[in-house]
Amino acid sequence: MRFRQVHLDFHTSGLIPGIGSRFDALRFASAFKDAFVDSVTVFSKCHHGYSYHPTKVGEMHPGLEFDLLRSQIDALHGVGIKAPIYLTATWDELAAHRHPEWRTVTPEGEQPRQHSSPNGAGWAFLDFSTPYLDYLCDQTEEVMVNYPDGDGIFMDIAFQLPTVSVSARDAMDEMGLDWTDSGDVRRFTQLSAERFYERVRDAVYRHNPSMPVFFNSGHMRKGMRRHYQVYSHMELESLPTAGWGYEHFPLSARYFDALGIPFLGMTGKFHYHWGEVGGYKKPEALVYECAAMLAQGARCSVGDHLHPTAAIDTSTMAIIGAAYRWVAGREAWAIDTTNRADIAFLSVEACSTPDLVGLPGQFDRRFDSPEQGGVRVLLEGQFAFDVVDGESDLFGYRLLILPDVIVVDENLRAKIEAFAAAGGKVLSTGNSGIDPARGFLFDVGAEWQGTSGMAGGDYLLPVAPLRAGFVHDPLFMYKPSERMRIRDGESLGEVFDPYFDRTARHFSGHVNAPSKPEPNGYAAGARKGNFIHLAHPVFSAYHETGAVAMLEIAENAIDFALGGERLVRTTLPRAGRVTIRRQPAQNRDIVHLLHAAPALRGNIGGANIQPIQDIVTLQNIEVEVRMDYPVVSVRSVPEMSVLEFSVEGDKVRFTVPELCGQTMVEIGYRPDKHP
Repeated sequence: MRFRQVHLDFHTSGLIPGIGSRFDALRFASAFKDAFVDSVTVFSKCHHGYSYHPTKVGEMHPGLEFDLLRSQIDALHGVGIKAPIYLTATWDELAAHRHPEWRTVTPEGEQPRQHSSPNGAGWAFLDFSTPYLDYLCDQTEEVMVNYPDGDGIFMDIAFQLPTVSVSARDAMDEMGLDWTDSGDVRRFTQLSAERFYERVRDAVYRHNPSMPVFFNSGHMRKGMRRHYQVYSHMELESLPTAGWGYEHFPLSARYFDALGIPFLGMTGKFHYHWGEVGGYKKPEALVYECAAMLAQGARCSVGDHLHPTAAIDTSTMAIIGAAYRWVAGREAWAIDTTNRADIAFLSVEACSTPDLVGLPGQFDRRFDSPEQGGVRVLLEGQFAFDVVDGESDLFGYRLLILPDVIVVDENLRAKIEAFAAAGGKVLSTGNSGIDPARGFLFDVGAEWQGTSGMAGGDYLLPVAPLRAGFVHDPLFMYKPSERMRIRDGESLGEVFDPYFDRTARHFSGHVNAPSKPEPNGYAAGARKGNFIHLAHPVFSAYHETGAVAMLEIAENAIDFALGGERLVRTTLPRAGRVTIRRQPAQNRDIVHLLHAAPALRGNIGGANIQPIQDIVTLQNIEVEVRMDYPVVSVRSVPEMSVLEFSVEGDKVRFTVPELCGQTMVEIGYRPDKHP
């Protein structure tokens, strides 16, 4: 799998003439070659439903007069660039228009469109329980037969909405399911989605069982590792300025990397979103995003959208070229690396038993706040972590975090108990690890006495080691705590109630009532043995409010649980990011240091636009890394500049003289363990 890929969108209305009229094979190929691109995903069929090649199954775009797909593949292969082939699944406007009976019908009786009313400008959703699936599989087979030299199949929009179309009703009737029952509809939709995956895979593997296949759903759900075993690789779509934000990619990457699945990070050259022809981000921003992919163990993919004439956009190629020139010089330090981490962060999404039904949930508030809030704390605190699920092997980590709302079943409970018994520390927050009937499932040295009745939030005053450096009075948390009475554990602070919750009958001031002068008698947290529990959902609270004091409390709690011993420490500011990846074949660790400050500058379609505008050069960044092998050298790469270092015990310390957005430092070691 190559490092410098471009996903070349080509969603083009049938109303546009002159498709491919300015295609020049030599110019097309050389533009990508000159931009250091080594793989380009090209289109068989777009969301408008048109094919970009002769077809006996679908319809070639009415404005196209030649085989554009073949021309693109041949041009790219001629300069050594791979060419995977794109098809779209759930969205196909032509099929929806020609066969309205193939469209999804919601349980409410509507035929939905993405981000639009049923008759608005947006993509219609198709139903895999209809003959549309046969049509899609025939299109896929046609591609495999006519373009066997393609370098993979990228099947986009690979999900199914709940549907009660005529076909779905008939199928449910035959299966003994009740299409008026929401549970049965969901069960059927799951089966329909599974059948889609199986049929499309068979359509590919029937002709080439070694062909790479990826099914894209925008957000790749965590906790479905058995489903993902059949993927050749993952492509983690995450456009920071299109609503995903800059925490979504590392959250997904730290999960899929830990599973050992090869994966790409996928951003875009766009200022905003896919298909924004004439939208551009600064080259420095794209370099930073690609550097962040390497730092998380990913290879790189940049989204672009080809002009209908197939003319190359020189501004786009210059932006991509700047990023991929940077990547090309550093690939040698990014091949076959593994993340070093001492913290396992348990995914709420993975523990929620996700399925294949409906839109993927990167913006699902059930797990968005605790997951993104937790990862934001870990990134800003510059901790070394992986994201794990209930099937993950926890041994090798020093700390397990259960963020805010983790429901613990008996299997997970036994695994966590074994982890703690072997010396691992467990930090749980909010409602995690609490059973409504039994209370705390782990012995944290306290009794659970329900959730605070202050639904709008209460106040936290933690013990001194956990406090924010600038706050020594009760901090309003915007969320209610879990009520804890200390039994035989160590109290981690006090909770103060407001005079009353903010309601129509009782309110004071603009936001919340002041705190009562005395604590309410419940603990802010407890520690006993290797278990620590914080009464507040601190990660959700921080994600939703952005309060710096909450960030510091969460960071201090993690440090407290680790006993003050971290895998890595730096003097980077909060916007800095650090990861350490091991390259065992070369006997070296690679420290990735990044710094950029996205700034809120707009809002389009409900998505906050936070571009990276300026890269500020930082000086003399101090770094300390805990090593398990004797260190023999420290060098910045690819410059190979030698950095002075010192070793004390198992820690190596060095200073990076200058950091302009991103840098990589190689720590060479002898492959014999410290005594």
